Amino acid sequence: MSDLKHIACLDGWRGAAIAALLLGHFFPVPGLNFGALGVNLFFVLSGLLMTNILFVQQQPLGTFYRRRIARIFPSVYVFLVLMTGLFLLSGRKVSLLELLSAATFTNNYIMPDGRWSMPFGHVWSLSVEEHTYVVLSLLALLTRAVGGKGLRAIAAVVCLVATIACVYAWTHSGAALSRLYLHTEVAAFGIVVSGLVFLCGFKRQRTGWDRVAVPVLLLAGAAAHWWSAPAPLRLLLGCGAFALAVNRLQYAPQTVIKVFEFAPLRQIGVWSFSLYLWQQPFYQLVRHDGMHPALGLGLSLVVGALAHYLIEKPARAWLNAHWGKPAAARPQEEAPVLRRQ
Repeated sequence: MSDLKHIACLDGWRGAAIAALLLGHFFPVPGLNFGALGVNLFFVLSGLLMTNILFVQQQPLGTFYRRRIARIFPSVYVFLVLMTGLFLLSGRKVSLLELLSAATFTNNYIMPDGRWSMPFGHVWSLSVEEHTYVVLSLLALLTRAVGGKGLRAIAAVVCLVATIACVYAWTHSGAALSRLYLHTEVAAFGIVVSGLVFLCGFKRQRTGWDRVAVPVLLLAGAAAHWWSAPAPLRLLLGCGAFALAVNRLQYAPQTVIKVFEFAPLRQIGVWSFSLYLWQQPFYQLVRHDGMHPALGLGLSLVVGALAHYLIEKPARAWLNAHWGKPAAARPQEEAPVLRRQ
């Protein structure tokens, strides 16, 4: 995948990821963990894109950090502030631990003993991504200094993460294991293994196996997310299969590509980050306060789409246009036009 910007089906992949997560939250299917499946679809796509940016394009780290911050921080902090304000106004208890751990992207380590009282639990996956971005950027910096394309460095990280995941599964079980599998040293597997696959074969051409391999990999990855599947199998096989699939997606059969290029799926893929953020309060209302799932899903779609256009998109555009550029290079604002009364 040498020109990732022009692969339309990647937006469809995002759309499939958020659709799976919404299905798992609002209309769960017995047997299959669609919530985890959706998150892992996001992770493997993120690994592909970030590895391309850092190791192939070799984007300057300052630019990389600014763009990641512009992409994530404004939306997250507006969400945290508004949710905290709503909790205060409604007389609900505000957990300072939950708020601060979400605001510092550490809530995949710092979690309440019971269930989350505030709708911030889903920020755990953003915490994993933020931590992994830092690790990948440092590996990219090291790689640029010593030469090479980073293949060995990322391969070492993949082996380390897989080993830790297996050790945790050997020494823990139940709720304790579930909590450990939210930690970055385990949950980052999908990101780093996808990056490794990308570096191993990003210049490869289409092969005869792609027509069969991509659909089979997608099915295998989904099957690994069966609720009864052992946690290491879900992580290693599920994410591994999805990582291979997303890296070969543009060479899949036309039937598969057309599914991922389906316009509505691509559109919710464009909205996916805001949808992911803003679905959580409605998910909690459905799960704990009796809201009808169809209403919760509908409100998630409406509020998420509005947040994309009113918060995420303008904040990102403004920060990318103004932050880190000299004053002379910034777009000039037009002088106000004075109208006669």
